[in-house]
Amino acid sequence: MMAADTARQEFATRLQAALTLDEVTSTFMATAGKVLPAAALGMYWLDEDSGDLLQVWSDADLGFLDEYEEYGRTDDPVLRFAIQNRRPIDSTRAASCADWEASGARDALGHVGLGHSLEAPLTASGVFLGTINFARAPSSNAFTDSDLATVRFLGEQLSLATERALRYEQSGHRTTLMEGALDQLPQQAIVTGEDAQVLFQNRAARKARIVTGSRQLRENDPVAACISEALEEFRLKDKRVHTRALRISPTNHKIVKTYRLGATNGGSLTLIFECADGDRTASRLPAWDVLSKREQEIAQFVSEGLTTKQIAERAFISENTVKQHLKRVFAKTDVRNRAELVQLIWSSGARSTDS
Repeated sequence: MMAADTARQEFATRLQAALTLDEVTSTFMATAGKVLPAAALGMYWLDEDSGDLLQVWSDADLGFLDEYEEYGRTDDPVLRFAIQNRRPIDSTRAASCADWEASGARDALGHVGLGHSLEAPLTASGVFLGTINFARAPSSNAFTDSDLATVRFLGEQLSLATERALRYEQSGHRTTLMEGALDQLPQQAIVTGEDAQVLFQNRAARKARIVTGSRQLRENDPVAACISEALEEFRLKDKRVHTRALRISPTNHKIVKTYRLGATNGGSLTLIFECADGDRTASRLPAWDVLSKREQEIAQFVSEGLTTKQIAERAFISENTVKQHLKRVFAKTDVRNRAELVQLIWSSGARSTDS
């Protein structure tokens, strides 16, 4: 295999292995010069609208970088062409020889012994991010058509790697935000994999100690048993939600609601809702915090056998509003109709008076 092909393969392979933006940029700086020889190279991240510099990675002389930012960027025909046309270009093609020699970019390059410039746009998911830049001394050969093809290859590979890295870092950021949000819930929240391995538990769940130090559900815990039952049903049946009402003590119930996360990944999210009975009778609905106060009121009326019209009159709302509340109650308690809701309410009441 020729040296150029070996350098290209190394560049592409190392970029494919890079996960973060730091890894992508360091790989570019370490290997791009082997693919396209140059006296200096760099990567510029720019604001697409204003053209302002956001970040730069370069092995060029710091004095050049300062001078280029001072007066070179605003008078750089190579940069201007690369941005406007979204394709690679070099200084022999972007402007006439006289215009290039008179430009601020050529002046800044000349102060550090450079004279030829080649730039290509850097994009990710179609969004312009900046440019990759190569420079050679005036005494060296100017950039050729072959070099333009090479820098196009470098830009395409770099764009793909940058897009992957951005998705990776954004995914990690979203995960952090989601975990922070779940930590704010008063309900216990547990995320499990298909094998019942606990992937995450929020602050409330950690306090309840349902999960062991090895991130497994604790044996003989009634909530853990509900989660295991839900995972088994998800595997065997085409169910997306599993709900169980648990009696924890004579005056305290829980609703354990497990949601299947996606159709293929086998993960699940379980929320544990407290049901404080207080001094209610066996036929009254426990104060499920899974329901709003109005939804609890509507569910209570259903348990008393009232019709939609009667509930509307009692609650001073329209019949259509009653129906909308009932839809939400059915969804939150994982029942399909009034009969199943009544069974759930009465079974909760009966269990609280068994002891």
